[in-house]
Amino acid sequence: MEREKQNPPRHGVSSVREGLHEDVRYMHRSGDPYVLVGPAFPLCARVLLCIMAAFWTSSLAAQSGHSRGKHWDDSLLHASHPRVPDDRVKGPDSAVSTTPGGDESCFLWPLIGVRSPTAAVASLGVPEQARKDFQRACSAASDKKLAKAEEHLRKALQADPRYPVAWVLLGQVLKAQQRPEEARNACSQALQVEANYLPADLCLADLCAVEQRWEEMLGFANTAVALDPASDPRAYFYAAGAYFGLHRLSEAEQNALTAAEIDNAKREPRAHFLLAQIYEIERKPDAEAAQLREYLKLITDPQEVAMVKKYLADLTPNPR
Repeated sequence: MEREKQNPPRHGVSSVREGLHEDVRYMHRSGDPYVLVGPAFPLCARVLLCIMAAFWTSSLAAQSGHSRGKHWDDSLLHASHPRVPDDRVKGPDSAVSTTPGGDESCFLWPLIGVRSPTAAVASLGVPEQARKDFQRACSAASDKKLAKAEEHLRKALQADPRYPVAWVLLGQVLKAQQRPEEARNACSQALQVEANYLPADLCLADLCAVEQRWEEMLGFANTAVALDPASDPRAYFYAAGAYFGLHRLSEAEQNALTAAEIDNAKREPRAHFLLAQIYEIERKPDAEAAQLREYLKLITDPQEVAMVKKYLADLTPNPR
């Protein structure tokens, strides 16, 4: 049965973008609408519109019983042209981790705080020179000197090609430089070195989201869940995103709820925004508002906070 095409609803998360700027146009890709943001948009508005557009897909809406013009794009996970590694969610992980954790403490967002549940055995015998180059890369990456970080990482990997942490960080640095295919190859090398290396699976799931490779994303995410089913919310979040992209709304909700439940360190605020989008599709404004309030607690950028408050105000009936 042919899907019914409708304009997006004028309530909840969906409507706020309409008042931001006239230069927001609906285009079509593969038959589904997505948001095209004009170049005159202020940066913060472009970022926030990308966040909203990330979860809009009409086919998901049809699955839930009504067409809402929603489409999960790559933009909540990745802006179209990020200037620095994934700076859209100004949550607890927007800065480099300062907690002890060895080499893995150098990972960039969204892998900050990720730890392999088993020690990276292949990293234990890393030569001293390779580790020094890695630490230089870590410092450069934290200062957003991406070309310098890449240079040091390649030196480290030349000294020791079996250095999985370095391969994953290289993948993140390459992704931040808009080189997704090279990034994928780097993170894949980490799995060649150590088949059960959790950060590599998350790195690849993250990259799959950029290209909307939902089946592959789900495979990497489910592997990550199996490796650490109790403590890493990101694995469940990527599984939720993949299910959402595959139009399997129930599984998306279940995994996003699990991500939020086990996220004791509040490292994955995007799970709440995804849940808000699911409840928007299901026409559950109370549940949507509850998730937006949780999301609001975890973001710090003033303009983003203001926008989410507008979403909430739009969901709340005006007193008569």
